[in-house]
Amino acid sequence: MNRASRTTVPALAAALLVLAGCGADDDTRPAAEADVRGCVTDQSGDDDHFPVKSTVEESELWNIEYFGSYKVITVADGENPGDEDLRYVLYQCGTPQPPAEGVLADALFVEIPVDSATVTSFNALAMIDRVGRNRSVTGLSGQLLGNGDQDAWYASVIEEAGDPLPVGEYTDLDRETLLVLENDVLFMSGFGVGFDDITNARAAGLPGVSVSNRLETHALASAEWIKMIGAFYNAEEAANAEFDAIRGRFDAVVERVTGAGAATGRQVGYVCVGEQFCGDFFYAHGVDTLNGRLLAQLGADNPFGDDNTEPNGRLYDYEAALGAGADADFFINYAPMSEHLATTAADSRYQSFAPIAAGRFLAVADESFQECRAKGYLDVDLLIKDYAIGLAPDLFPGERGTCYVAPAAAG
Repeated sequence: MNRASRTTVPALAAALLVLAGCGADDDTRPAAEADVRGCVTDQSGDDDHFPVKSTVEESELWNIEYFGSYKVITVADGENPGDEDLRYVLYQCGTPQPPAEGVLADALFVEIPVDSATVTSFNALAMIDRVGRNRSVTGLSGQLLGNGDQDAWYASVIEEAGDPLPVGEYTDLDRETLLVLENDVLFMSGFGVGFDDITNARAAGLPGVSVSNRLETHALASAEWIKMIGAFYNAEEAANAEFDAIRGRFDAVVERVTGAGAATGRQVGYVCVGEQFCGDFFYAHGVDTLNGRLLAQLGADNPFGDDNTEPNGRLYDYEAALGAGADADFFINYAPMSEHLATTAADSRYQSFAPIAAGRFLAVADESFQECRAKGYLDVDLLIKDYAIGLAPDLFPGERGTCYVAPAAAG
């Protein structure tokens, strides 16, 4: 991962210089931005303004269609299952806005390429960074801004964005600041059933866009949302290339581990142990969730998978967990390593789990916890490789995990 060293902590701007509209190419921009086109000046009804297109190959929750001068992105409404899909109509600047009728009657219309965005989703921020559009970010949630004080990657993104303003948190958004920013879009986390962030934002007239990749049940499907983000910037070429590279590395890890049978029959629990980020011990994610399927792809079994259908697993029940985890031989804990060690040392019950007592587990490296939290659902190739290194270190001699590390490697 890119861990650029931090040199300054940008002060939050007291005022905003409103960015200009769609402009011509800027030779000083990163290479990933070189394909950004200016506004159309001579529109013909038959023109195709999107010579490079994305197709959805893995995702089950979104799709994209191209119509000459505009694109339509359709996203399943994770907050309100059974309701109409969410639709985003992205029309090239300089061309007329398509009519809001039929299936597009309730769509969000966005002139592209986007040059002003607020972001409250750390997954979306990672994807914007990866396609080279950090300078479009004019607002960030307080949490994301605060991460810049403790994480080099966040600090570099904030610095490149140029002092984005704080806009509150999730549904507790600062509408006054957002109105001043006049953003093209507000990229928000779609957390699914039980949450109403996207619903409330749209009801308030804000240009909320649901980035719900964490609800995908397949790892590569989650990573493919970079194409969805890229479409808002006409950055399909960069997004397609990045996804293809992630998929290639991901498949190579799976082939190496399954070919050797290195994880076959292993009982691996994906858990959370800690106070700050977990609240309580969580059972492993279920077999049909992203991490459950990651482990299955490596050939491992999930001892906590039976009747476990909740997105974040079951809350802690010591007796039930002890029974289900009695045969577990390895744990993957998605809390920071220091928190895992402190929590398990302070509560002797955790030593009843053989993998914890014997040090057969992975947890997130403290120094990169926030960066890994942002990028984990995008860099699934690194995620599965970290798991593979933990389960089959002999297949990766001398290699250390990027995010998830063994206790011996954490020091």
